[in-house]
Amino acid sequence: MSQARMARNGGMASSAPCRCHSAGLDDPAEDKVVWVYAVTADLDPGRLSGLTGVGGEPVRAVAEGDLCAVVGSVDAAVFGEKSLASLLADQTNIEMIGRAHHQVVATVASDDPVVPLRLATIYADDLTIRVLLAERLAELTVMLESFRGTQEWGVKVRVEPWADGGDGDPRAASSSEPDGTTVWGPRWQEAEDYAQEIDRTLSDIAIATRRHAAPYPRFGDIEGWTVHSGVYLLDTERAAEFTGIVRKLTEERAGLWADVTGPWPPYSFADRQEV
Repeated sequence: MSQARMARNGGMASSAPCRCHSAGLDDPAEDKVVWVYAVTADLDPGRLSGLTGVGGEPVRAVAEGDLCAVVGSVDAAVFGEKSLASLLADQTNIEMIGRAHHQVVATVASDDPVVPLRLATIYADDLTIRVLLAERLAELTVMLESFRGTQEWGVKVRVEPWADGGDGDPRAASSSEPDGTTVWGPRWQEAEDYAQEIDRTLSDIAIATRRHAAPYPRFGDIEGWTVHSGVYLLDTERAAEFTGIVRKLTEERAGLWADVTGPWPPYSFADRQEV
């Protein structure tokens, strides 16, 4: 992570004292592993009351200094390292587990900044988590402060599909370079260029931006061809302005529209390393 790792005021901000307590299993049984959802620094333990995680387990907090890891002890036979690959090979399982993971992260993030952890971040016990929190105390504190008062929003700009590939197809008059690279026709290029203009406008009001490669366009794709896919970290109070800009700019060009998702916790801007 780059831009979002730095505190927006340019320096290390002091984190609020952590009010959470390490309730639960310091030495969980051998048939359990600890699933980590997020890290925060100011969590009322009552916020976790009744909240359950990916295995239906009660969610709890593991504290170290000013940091709190939001975790749950889950069945190692189901969620342990030896089982995860096969568990997550099924798309239905991924969606179900992903929703449960997100629900925990979003609940905590609704009032407090969080560093969300990637799906299936597991450790053997609470002690390991405490050690890792201590080792990354300064980095995680800065990240949490940089996420305070922010939201993540996603934008996909799509161009209307033409099923017949005729003159109306934005890819019409395409050609191939000697190296095999496809060069799309002028209408497709125009759509891409305008999508880049939208991205630049949105990036100007965002704290940080991440762009994803657009999927290769396919004929018959009724959802339209994606010419831009990006995520934006915003100050919360600019969310309405952001969505208004997307709507205005896409309405200015026939055949273009945008899918806007959010608000989300800052999944795309958290450190991709494990805690």
